[in-house]
Amino acid sequence: MSRAWGGLRLRVHPVFLVLLAAAVAGGMGREVLALCVVLAGHELAHLLVASAFRLRVASAEILPFGGVLRLEGLDLADPGVEAAVALAGPVHNLLWLGAGFALREIGWLRPDVGTFFLGANAVVGAGNLLPALPLDGGRAVQAMLAVDRGRQAATRAVSRAGYVLAAVLLAAGAALLLRAVCVPGLFIFGAFVAMRAGPERREARVRPWRELARRGGAIATAGLYPVRPLAVAPGLALRDLVQQFAPRAYHIVWIVDGAGAASGPWDEADVWRALRDRGARAPAEVLAEPARPQPP
Repeated sequence: MSRAWGGLRLRVHPVFLVLLAAAVAGGMGREVLALCVVLAGHELAHLLVASAFRLRVASAEILPFGGVLRLEGLDLADPGVEAAVALAGPVHNLLWLGAGFALREIGWLRPDVGTFFLGANAVVGAGNLLPALPLDGGRAVQAMLAVDRGRQAATRAVSRAGYVLAAVLLAAGAALLLRAVCVPGLFIFGAFVAMRAGPERREARVRPWRELARRGGAIATAGLYPVRPLAVAPGLALRDLVQQFAPRAYHIVWIVDGAGAASGPWDEADVWRALRDRGARAPAEVLAEPARPQPP
């Protein structure tokens, strides 16, 4: 289910709605309300920190263990900003976890609702800190790794961790089930992580291209970008070259042959034109070819 308000598209995952309906049918109405408050606060924390850094939220999706915000301009943001936005949600939940203990001690939280509220904050907060995509901790690690490795390599590493985490969760759930202990949350959490790790990896393949398309305007707005030179071998595909581009840097490319002779340089505008004219699989040598005229 999805709706749009003022340019913001909100989507609620069907599994989340099914789980809520099952919980309400099972007489857990208070727990459902507490969970909605926990998840809403988690996403609101992301939204407030993103807004503080002037990042616009294009869409939001509510998932069983949190949500996903699509932020415009995040590709060009400082890695520290991206990490701060990612960690805002879990930190919010952990702060509420501490506050919840205090409120329960002074009697402001009923034991039945308070216990669930504390547990929900602990699971959503601590679970999202795990360094694996699509969790918030994975996004923070991805942002920092992308500085040196590039977005694609960083995403590959952290999404691989997501598959490992999903396997561990599902195996733990199965092991407990063999002992006649059923923990549905392990299976739901594991399946959620496994399902989202793949799309995150595919999304990372096209993010650098979108970044290239709008990089010029971003630099004009920012006023200053550091320059990062790259030396590449002949035959390297443009798609592999682009994946090495780091956030908040402007890249100059040299092609170095086996004898160590360099040709170039070419800048990001040349790379973007070559991608547009020759395609992602074209070798880096096409940068030396004149730009093809575009049809009117």
